[in-house]
Amino acid sequence: MQYEPVIKRIRHFFNNESQRGKNLIIYQGNPNFSNFHANYDIGVALDHYKEIIIQEETGLELGGINKKSFSLIFPLQELNLIQDNNITLLGHEINSIKDSPLDFGLFLLIGIETSHEKEIENLRQLNFISNSIEGFLIRTIPRKFWCRISSDIIKKGFSFEFLGNAIQHLYRQKFGKLIREIEVFFINSYPDTLDHFREVSLELITQIKNRWKKKVEEWKKRIDCEYDWGCEICPYQEDCYNIKKVLIEREELEN
Repeated sequence: MQYEPVIKRIRHFFNNESQRGKNLIIYQGNPNFSNFHANYDIGVALDHYKEIIIQEETGLELGGINKKSFSLIFPLQELNLIQDNNITLLGHEINSIKDSPLDFGLFLLIGIETSHEKEIENLRQLNFISNSIEGFLIRTIPRKFWCRISSDIIKKGFSFEFLGNAIQHLYRQKFGKLIREIEVFFINSYPDTLDHFREVSLELITQIKNRWKKKVEEWKKRIDCEYDWGCEICPYQEDCYNIKKVLIEREELEN
């Protein structure tokens, strides 16, 4: 199987970190989210919480400009490699965290049946999570990923267990039958651990980068773009995006 060796290395990595004395918690997510959610007074509804959390309202910041951070979302068809509904936390639960901001990493393994490129790309977009959980905000810029959690929902018992369950629920709600299985991993508090995780997961990261590079190159050829810089720093990004929208709408009409 193509990804079995790297997924085994990742699981071995988490066990190793635990044996070295780092805090490891494994939650079994509840497939019946309504029953789980009944114990919390925290809103979770698809695209219902499009809010901004300012610094004064922030109880905890994960990642950020001066902290190490990553998000890695990897869809694959080898369902036997995924421990469905599992939520693994390497680090500390929110009620035990004293410092903010923290180094933070999020890794999702998503089992799917299809390998359609457009659907896979949609699975990697996390903004809908940010828009669907009360008091939780995801912010991203090139090469940086961070989250803000409001003081109010921390007082209501917000935890990584809750966040993991909510992520699994929202993915299934948004993408329906496309999602067969989903597993969530969080890393916080340990900067060296984030670096080591990047090393053991390099094969997955490289594949995502290569797919994106190929997509950008195809897009540049399509619109006759000769610039060498990446799209995220291109001064013509907005104009290019508008052209892309028109072309996509045109394709949909033709189909």
